[in-house]
Amino acid sequence: MNFKIILVVILVFPLLLQAQSKIPTEKKKNVNFAFIPIITYNRSFGMQFGALVNAYFDLNKNDTISPASTVNLVGNIFTNKTLFVGIFNKLYFDRDHWRTKFGVGYGDIRFQTYFDFDDVLPGLGVREENGQFIDYQTKVLFLYGEAARLIVGRLYLGLRLVYSDLTTEFDTEFIPNEYVKLFGFGIVSEYDIRDNVFTPYKGMNARIRTFSFLESLGSSNTYHKINFEYNKYFPLSDESTILARFYGMVSVGSSIPFVGQNVIGRDDLRGYSDGKYRANQVYDIQGEYRWTFYKKFGMVAFGGFALATDDFSGTNYSGILPAIGAGLRYKAIPSRNINIGIDAAVGKGDWGLYFRIGEAFTR
Repeated sequence: MNFKIILVVILVFPLLLQAQSKIPTEKKKNVNFAFIPIITYNRSFGMQFGALVNAYFDLNKNDTISPASTVNLVGNIFTNKTLFVGIFNKLYFDRDHWRTKFGVGYGDIRFQTYFDFDDVLPGLGVREENGQFIDYQTKVLFLYGEAARLIVGRLYLGLRLVYSDLTTEFDTEFIPNEYVKLFGFGIVSEYDIRDNVFTPYKGMNARIRTFSFLESLGSSNTYHKINFEYNKYFPLSDESTILARFYGMVSVGSSIPFVGQNVIGRDDLRGYSDGKYRANQVYDIQGEYRWTFYKKFGMVAFGGFALATDDFSGTNYSGILPAIGAGLRYKAIPSRNINIGIDAAVGKGDWGLYFRIGEAFTR
């Protein structure tokens, strides 16, 4: 494993535990806080400085059914001048009959994308495999909201809206810059029988979420985005469980913009961080072992496979992409079963380091 990953884990994880030691965790308070300072390195963005701050609270003290609601603050800046700030919340109320999400954020993202070509075009630079990385900058302002109602059993149905304003400039004259305004609406459905929404050990949940962007309603482009996921938990003991997960993100339509494409590793399979595998459709299947080995301390081990493609005729096909990794956990708020942690993962020619409050796949 890359030496920088090991060094950052050794140096930073004790700081996370120290930051949490000042939080009274043996008794559920009106509001509980979890805080992670982030100082790390990403080979695509450079050094990262930032913080994650989460607040957990009950909207109604007499409601013993609803999970804790959350407000999340995130702020990051990188040495390549990338920055992102956002505030998000997820509310549970009316005995868990209603679940809502809201978020607003701004980002100035300096990243890269990989373009394949059969022949090297003059002026593009050194050939790398069958293509090369091209730098780009995207400035984005977004606002979204979502509300779902318990319909029957543990099935939720609802609506979602998003507005985003995005400007993308490429570091080459061969790719046109892109400016898009997107207003999207869609549906959300979720079937949830997990024992805990923050750190599940048993049960399952499945979600389908959509967005439609239409020029007739003010968007710059017309296309649709469909996201589906399935998580199943297999408890092995009171301290350990295994997660099996399937995930897909699909964009279809007549004018999918660059920012409407999907990237392996952006928000799911850990181990891919350089943005190389980008297409209209991404899919992955993975498993994770979670084990609390001593009091508040735990670990995870995970692995999986992913692919990216524009269609299944072979256009822009990534091939099967493996990833494997492990992480450490510390139960920062026992009264609400909230973990903080750090994960390191490697993929095909890539790697990633991930700080988190709560477990993966629970947003």
